[in-house]
Amino acid sequence: MIKVTKLLYTLSIFVFLAILLYVYAFLPDQIGVFFESNGDASVLIQRADFFYAALGLFVLTNGAILLYRKMNRGHLNLGKTDFEDMSSAELVYHWLMGLSFVINVIYIFSIMFVGMYHNSEHFDITNYVALIYIGPILLAGWIFWFIYLQFSKK
Repeated sequence: MIKVTKLLYTLSIFVFLAILLYVYAFLPDQIGVFFESNGDASVLIQRADFFYAALGLFVLTNGAILLYRKMNRGHLNLGKTDFEDMSSAELVYHWLMGLSFVINVIYIFSIMFVGMYHNSEHFDITNYVALIYIGPILLAGWIFWFIYLQFSKK
């Protein structure tokens, strides 16, 4: 499970960068951020601002979790692979790797949604609303997994 989580986390970094670059290439120069009830954009930003904001948020969240994990690495036995044998601190350490993956998936789906919304092909965006709901569902599931790991610990 731990190796799969590490693999998924690593892949999510590359997928995020690929999706961000792909969407950036097809975005118009001005991107609507806030919309009025009639559908007109009330606040616009430059596509470069969107790109750097998304990249900065990605680096900030992944960097904070990575920094926390690096600071706590020294006093943990990372050779354990069975959750039953791990201490609470070791469970949190490995759970945070999965949290990084889940957050990256949320970013990926959000950027895909923004890209489809502002695409010149004029997708029927109502068909892709599920992209927005997948992220919070994954996050809630991952938090429940953490609670389960903590309470099932002997």
